[in-house]
Amino acid sequence: MKSIFNKYLALPAVALSCLSLTSCEEDYEAPYRITEDSFQIFQATGTLPVAAKYAAGETVKMELVYNKTDVKEIVLLQKFDNQDSSVVRTIPAQGAFSKYKKADTLVVEYVVPAGLANKATVRLDAKAIGFNNASKTRSASFRIAEATPTIKIKSVAHRSAVTSGANTANDVIRYELVLNEGGVTSATATTSASAILFKDLDSLNVYATVGTSPETRIDRIGLTKSGAALTRNVDVKVPANAVGQDVVFRFEAKAVSPKNAASVSSAPVSIVAATPFTGTATATIGINGDAAATSFNFVGRANVGTETEVTNKDITVTSVAGNKFVVKAENKTAFVKTTAAVYNSATVNSVRQAYYTASAATPSTVVTSIADLVVGDVYIAKLVDKNNYVIFKVTGINRAGADNQTTATLEYKYLQP
Repeated sequence: MKSIFNKYLALPAVALSCLSLTSCEEDYEAPYRITEDSFQIFQATGTLPVAAKYAAGETVKMELVYNKTDVKEIVLLQKFDNQDSSVVRTIPAQGAFSKYKKADTLVVEYVVPAGLANKATVRLDAKAIGFNNASKTRSASFRIAEATPTIKIKSVAHRSAVTSGANTANDVIRYELVLNEGGVTSATATTSASAILFKDLDSLNVYATVGTSPETRIDRIGLTKSGAALTRNVDVKVPANAVGQDVVFRFEAKAVSPKNAASVSSAPVSIVAATPFTGTATATIGINGDAAATSFNFVGRANVGTETEVTNKDITVTSVAGNKFVVKAENKTAFVKTTAAVYNSATVNSVRQAYYTASAATPSTVVTSIADLVVGDVYIAKLVDKNNYVIFKVTGINRAGADNQTTATLEYKYLQP
């Protein structure tokens, strides 16, 4: 060991110095050197994420992610269908550094020009030019869509008026509307040439103008976000203060973006006083006694239990077992249960309104049989295949009649045809 140590001591100083340096080099990591441009001009590849359709005047925004030390400028080009590309503008690569993306970002905006055909394809190319004149391009494509929706009234149905010219307060009128007629929400090479590509619908607003009063909005209906043609039934209720005046309903279709709108107005609807019932009568129905009493016809206001033809049997007693009083319609008459308050103030219009509300409910409360009539019950009956309604209340049930007959007494209001 001593001889080895003496051996190194005998080496010149320069040699020892080299020995020391060699030892350090073994633990030293050489500095990183760039051998190629591994940082891409654009960090991402593929198409830029933009919407599938835009309207004239809308702004398309494209975010570019890059290293501005590598990029001199960005050239934005546009191409319409099969036309040649043209330069929109040249943009200095003056992006801002994003800590989140750990790179420079620049939002390039493009305003869709007017005059392009509906469904035309627009391709945008963002071309980054490097300081060494190398380039890389990212693209975005979309189609031209109609910005403003369309709307029209297809049909009108008076749901609760006695006749089309006899609407009163709270009557329901159904308007069948067609929005974006002939419209589609997306387009491909096989889309019909006559189809119109629309921007997505947002909502449908309903307004009412009573007489000379200011217009007021009475409903807002959210719509599926689509540009496709849409047929929609809209039920509007006549304002309570409209009797003796005309009412005009206006329907406004609005798009999501741009927030364009189109509207259509109804013909004036003259609002009159409610139609009263013309009479009140009493009916008695029962079984285990008079055979004729088992059924009743509200139009003829007579018992029809002995008739073989069931079309006249609006209400028939089917059972009184178990202390119940079960009835049904043997024809197409249908019933809706309501309240004594509705009976006491009943007009033909209010009864029709109540029946329509019940039939439109989910689930519907319209029935063709009643499991147990009890005193105080009130029902509306829509008579078979006729634009005719009665409202009745159960005023009594007698289980001690002759021959064990059980009967129910009904008081009903009717409109003489």
